[in-house]
Amino acid sequence: MSARALKVEQLEDDYPGDAEWQVLVRLYEEDYLNDNARTLAKRLDGNLDMAVILYGKRGLKEGLWWVEQQVPALDNIRPADCLKDPKLIKRLRTALMRMP
Repeated sequence: MSARALKVEQLEDDYPGDAEWQVLVRLYEEDYLNDNARTLAKRLDGNLDMAVILYGKRGLKEGLWWVEQQVPALDNIRPADCLKDPKLIKRLRTALMRMP
């Protein structure tokens, strides 16, 4: 395993960019832009784009739980706490994009 793979704080360095993020958001909006996504968005400071993807990948119940947990992929920061810093927003977006 490379040294880079061991440094979770660099996850944001792998962010593929806003254009790819918007493509993914539009894809998920087709099926998941609904009241459940809007409920998740309230926990994500109104970020409906992130909420739509999280809802599509994890559902409402798990999504609501996840945003309040310390996430190892985010260097044990809660997703809800990533929303105040542009660097951490990229980290969160990258984690959401990689989430199965």
